[in-house]
Amino acid sequence: MLVCVSAVAVEQMRLSLGTLGSGTWALQGGSLTIDWSQPGRPALTAQVASLDVGARHIENISFTCQAFDLGVRAVDCPHGQLSLHSDWLTANAVPATLRYDFVSRELAVTAGGLALAGGKLRLEFHQAGSGWQLDADLLDVALAGIAGLLQKAGVNTGGLEYQGRIGGRFTVQGKADGLTKMSWQLATREAGYSNAEGTQAGQALVLASRGSASPLGEDWRVQASLAATRGMLYAEPVYLEFSDKQHLDLSVDLRWMPTRGELSVASLVFDQPGVVNGSLSAGLVPAGDKPLRKLDLNIGAAWLPGLYSTWLQPWLAGTALGKLDTEGRLHGRLAVRDGRVESLDMQLEDLSARDHDGQFGIGQLDGDVHWGGDTAGLSTLAWKSASVYRLQFGAAKVALETRADSVKLQSPLVVPLFDGELHIDAFELGVNAGQPRWLLDAMLTPVSMRAVSGALGWPPLSGTLSGMIPRVRYAQGDLTLGGVLLVQAFDGDITVRNLDIRQPLGLVPRLRGDVRIDNLDLKTLTEAFSFGRIEGRLDGQVKDLYMEAWKPVAFDAAFSTPPDDDSRHRISQRAVDNISNLGGAGMAGALSRSFLRFLEDFPYQRLGIRCRLANGVCHMGGVAPAQSGYYLVQGRWLPPRLDVIGYASEVDWSSLLDRLKAITAGAAPVVR
Repeated sequence: MLVCVSAVAVEQMRLSLGTLGSGTWALQGGSLTIDWSQPGRPALTAQVASLDVGARHIENISFTCQAFDLGVRAVDCPHGQLSLHSDWLTANAVPATLRYDFVSRELAVTAGGLALAGGKLRLEFHQAGSGWQLDADLLDVALAGIAGLLQKAGVNTGGLEYQGRIGGRFTVQGKADGLTKMSWQLATREAGYSNAEGTQAGQALVLASRGSASPLGEDWRVQASLAATRGMLYAEPVYLEFSDKQHLDLSVDLRWMPTRGELSVASLVFDQPGVVNGSLSAGLVPAGDKPLRKLDLNIGAAWLPGLYSTWLQPWLAGTALGKLDTEGRLHGRLAVRDGRVESLDMQLEDLSARDHDGQFGIGQLDGDVHWGGDTAGLSTLAWKSASVYRLQFGAAKVALETRADSVKLQSPLVVPLFDGELHIDAFELGVNAGQPRWLLDAMLTPVSMRAVSGALGWPPLSGTLSGMIPRVRYAQGDLTLGGVLLVQAFDGDITVRNLDIRQPLGLVPRLRGDVRIDNLDLKTLTEAFSFGRIEGRLDGQVKDLYMEAWKPVAFDAAFSTPPDDDSRHRISQRAVDNISNLGGAGMAGALSRSFLRFLEDFPYQRLGIRCRLANGVCHMGGVAPAQSGYYLVQGRWLPPRLDVIGYASEVDWSSLLDRLKAITAGAAPVVR
């Protein structure tokens, strides 16, 4: 009809469309005007008062073409202009094209230069038969503006503030009965975000993503990739930095089932060079009591320290594992069902970890770990070195019986310790109600005290150290002793009973126990600590010992010469001076003013000291009461007789410690 009209003397034709619509869109006030009044090709004007597509409202739509080709087969406007207005998109006479083929019924429309969120938008619409496609090219659009538009559309953006720009192409495809596919290829520039609580943040992010989303009935299938190559990201407690060498690549294939509230991840492949690579599949119910229904994680390779510092350390902050120096490599598999670890298979290669404070460490650990399942598994571990509180252990290999909630020593283990050996007869590690527990039963063969003292930073000690470690248990944050801990040192016995340590790996460990010493050789002991030579034997006990953060808070301690000691009893002038200063006796001046200063040492009948610590004060005592004080050293009846009497009944504990430190360091103690 248009072709026929153009052949006769008709200057203008106007077609009013009134109201048109379907279930998803509605058009009002539509009109089409063709004008042949000007010489050359006719002019075309199409206008729409308002257009509603879903929840989107657009008004004052105008398309003009001052010269278009109208033929038998098609109408073509290569140089048109488009204007429209909405709350998310505005166009003021932007360039546009239109072509419609009468035979094939194909429609192609483009519009460029549309203002969108501080940037530009270019649209291409193509329809052929029942199928259609809309391509949207984003040109340097502000992320904050996009977030604002999404919020107006009712999309939750997480309450975040956004910065930076985004560009790329977004494509929507469909048919007459609805949407069939969405796809995108997008990239950000200097992107960032943050929340009011400060728990989520990103800065200077360069991200690239491509993918597609297709409806499957009421469900959606998403296949996408994401590459992060610049910037930083913080999602409490994890902090990540990205660069060309330290980038993160992700690709995912998932299915979202909104009616059931389920998310099924068929595959998520990840690669972070120098840190970790692998894949996982998972089933999640985000709003359920146990959101993680299923997880199968495959770690192709993970490298330390990258894995530890990037992904593990943030979650371990504030624990005993929060500050480690690590190296090595591992790979393996992890399976989780209904929020519970079902199985773990891990291979460790040349792995090392050492605590910054020197509390523990392990070097060159290799092995296979198999944990979980209904039947017992076998794990093997071998290491070149290990340390606990400066105690250095040698190379060893261990076989473990592993179950879903426990690890047990399969056979006795012998570990070199200095020049002796630690024989571990029983060891168990498990979990009860989410809390770790373990048991240890061991024996230490004689070890050189010189090696032990050197490792612990003590003055050189002579003799050997050996002992029994009976049924030590750790459960619910407490460490208890199942018997009597025996330590043989300084040619005597040291026994520990009623040992109870609360939170030994926490910030403020609390220790309680009772200690007894029997028949210690004072000569060996005093020479080791630069106290001054004392010959004889010593018994004693520390009752009701209580420590916080490994520092004494309260105890009742008493040490003295055994009643049946028939060994040689001699004490040097230096030892007399040091004992005097501990008890506030001031004997050093008395000795220097008498003939006793010409003697190197003195015989004694017995000696001893007592301290009951409470509220930071040490209540002092000796081996027997004396006039206006107490005997620290009680001399023999025959001359030369030397008595050391203490007069200070109360001494500040910190001051007493300072005196002991000065004495063992060889400096002159200060009496306060």
